[in-house]
Amino acid sequence: MVVLAYFLGRSERRRLLASGRTLERVAESLRAKSVQPVPVGAGFGGSAGTGPVGDGDHRQVDDAAHADIVRSLDSNRPTLRPKPIWFNLGLTVALLTLLGLDILPLALVFVAATAVALVVNFPKQDDQVAAIKSHASSIVSVVAMVFAAAVLVGVLSGTGMVTAMANGIVAAVPPALGPWFAVITGVLSMPLTFFLTNDAFYFGILPILTEAAAHYDIAPVEMARASIIGQPVHMTSPLVPALLLLVSLARVSLADHHKKVIWRSVVCSLVMLATAVGFGVIPIG
Repeated sequence: MVVLAYFLGRSERRRLLASGRTLERVAESLRAKSVQPVPVGAGFGGSAGTGPVGDGDHRQVDDAAHADIVRSLDSNRPTLRPKPIWFNLGLTVALLTLLGLDILPLALVFVAATAVALVVNFPKQDDQVAAIKSHASSIVSVVAMVFAAAVLVGVLSGTGMVTAMANGIVAAVPPALGPWFAVITGVLSMPLTFFLTNDAFYFGILPILTEAAAHYDIAPVEMARASIIGQPVHMTSPLVPALLLLVSLARVSLADHHKKVIWRSVVCSLVMLATAVGFGVIPIG
């Protein structure tokens, strides 16, 4: 992770230099523009693009993201609400507490907290509409992609495709590679957790793989360790709602994000697998 972070930093520095902007200039620009007033209802919503992005489009995206940062840092922005800060803090703590207790449906908790926050912070109806509109583009795009992901998961699970995939994987592994089943599971966890949800993989496919691995004296706990190797890749999956929200707020297309992130996630997973094998956590042979 440290090595990847180092090369990412160098890549970002080269990108800024190529565009004629250095970190010092960006910081000075933020400080200079943070005092400019913004219109009422300005927020930091945004939608992810889907088409090819040229140099001019990249500059527009950078300028839009820069404007969002400036608006969010402006201490005089009209959407700032310093008076109810303690109420907002209490509401946030209450929301997190209810989420942790899991005594109410999550959707109901979020809807109720959002309604209360809007009424308290924006008593006027016009201000409430403006606050919702400022985030509408992010909300709509993320919700649509989450629904699409749910449809995909439903088709895979409801049609029995997940079980068929697991049985096919077990049948495709030659008996000579049976003692390497834990390593094979670690490698397969990368693409499978990318295209499937964690529930579909861990409750649908892993039990079948674990049962097959038991014939080669591989313990279930060792298969469990191998199965989490693919989690760095899973976090780049479109099935993760947090990722959809991230690319939407960052004004980055999902395709461009995957070009930069997936191969790095695969490298992290392979390093984890090699380390686990080296320490004997995952058996081989």
